[in-house]
Amino acid sequence: MASWKLSLVAGLVIGGLLTTAVWHRSPRPTQAEFEQLQNQNQQLVAEKSAIKRAFEDYQTQSALDIEQVRAELEASQQVIELQKAEFEKQITALTSQQKKLTVTKKKLDTQVVKLTSTAEQQKAVLDNSKALYQQQLLLQKQIVAAKADVKKAEQVAAEFKEACDEFKSGTSWNWVSQADCDKYEARLKVVEGEQAQLAALEQELDVLNQRIEIEIPRPN
Repeated sequence: MASWKLSLVAGLVIGGLLTTAVWHRSPRPTQAEFEQLQNQNQQLVAEKSAIKRAFEDYQTQSALDIEQVRAELEASQQVIELQKAEFEKQITALTSQQKKLTVTKKKLDTQVVKLTSTAEQQKAVLDNSKALYQQQLLLQKQIVAAKADVKKAEQVAAEFKEACDEFKSGTSWNWVSQADCDKYEARLKVVEGEQAQLAALEQELDVLNQRIEIEIPRPN
């Protein structure tokens, strides 16, 4: 389509030149004028050919450029689609991972609550065990001391018993009196008091041992 337009333009130009030359010249141009017109015509034909080739080259290059741009756009679109698919895949994986982490966190929170409760219970048991064992140790020391007091009181009472027995038999040459028997009776009451205190401590220790047996867990 472009070539016939160029031919038309060239023809009009040549026709105009020829008409002008014929109009201003004599009806029969000279040889020099005719050759000049031929040269001008050849020059126009050459220019026409050059313009045609340039236009064809431009069309060819434009087509190549357009094809290259189209190919680059298609390649870019493919890259974008691949990246989009990869991003969607990553988003799906991250969403799934987030859900798993949420479930794991809830489980861990539950375990923390249980462990905290267990730790508090164990601490309470340990504190109670410590108090009970300290009380047990104190009672054991008190019982040891009470036994020593009973033994000492019995020894003192035994000394007065011998004098009292001599007084009651009336056969001893030693000086004894009713006062020795009174002292013996008093010492017996001391012994009974110490024994009662010892029995109370031992009973308290038995009750405490039973409590320890119940409240303090034994290792399996």
